This record gives sequence, structure tokens and C-alpha cells, in this order.
Amino acid sequence: MRVAVIDSTPLISLAHLQLAQQLSLFFDVVYVPSAVQREVNRKQRRGYRLAKLYKTSVFQRCPCTDPYGVELLQAELHEGEAEALIQAQEKHARYFVGDERRAREIGQAQGSRPSEP
Repeated sequence: MRVAVIDSTPLISLAHLQLAQQLSLFFDVVYVPSAVQREVNRKQRRGYRLAKLYKTSVFQRCPCTDPYGVELLQAELHEGEAEALIQAQEKHARYFVGDERRAREIGQAQGSRPSEP
């Protein structure tokens, strides 16, 4: 099973271009961390796009169960990126979809396979 965790910037960009659902061509499941959900809703001001994605079987909400791990990563990353990388570990996701080079480097060190922007 191809599992990914996505950060807010790629999700916002793909949703804006109406291409987010095309991730189903590459992944069976795309987890959206809580911090990413908040950021997407805040920046888009349109929660309906995210809600529409959740109606598909591909996009799934995932609350973080390791706030301490997120807090440690926030020394180098934004909250959404930190939570996404922790979620990738918790969900055994092989892929992290993010736009920040440092987050991709940390994900690679953790064992996630980063997706290039």
C-alpha cells in the first residue's frame, strides 16, 4: 500500500489547481495532519475544498499522538511540517509530500521517501 503524509503548501497548491484528487494516481492513502488542516483552512478560507477531499477514500484526517516529537522538530520546522513528519513515522508512511528542503532531508533521515516539488 502506498501511503503518504502531506504538508500544507503542496495541498493548498494542488487544491487551488484542482489537482489534489489526482494524488490517488500515486497513493492509496494521503494523511492530512491536524496542523496542516488548520493551515489549509486558514489560508484558503474555504474549508469546503478540504471537506470535499475527505469524501474520497484517499484523503484521511490524522490527529497527532506524539506532541513531544512535534515540539522537538519545531526547533527546525514549522508546525505543519513537524506534525507531518511525526505522522509519517506513526502511520508508517513511505512518502512525505512537502516543499521545504529541510523537512525533506529530515524525512529522508527518518525513513520517509520525500516527494520533490
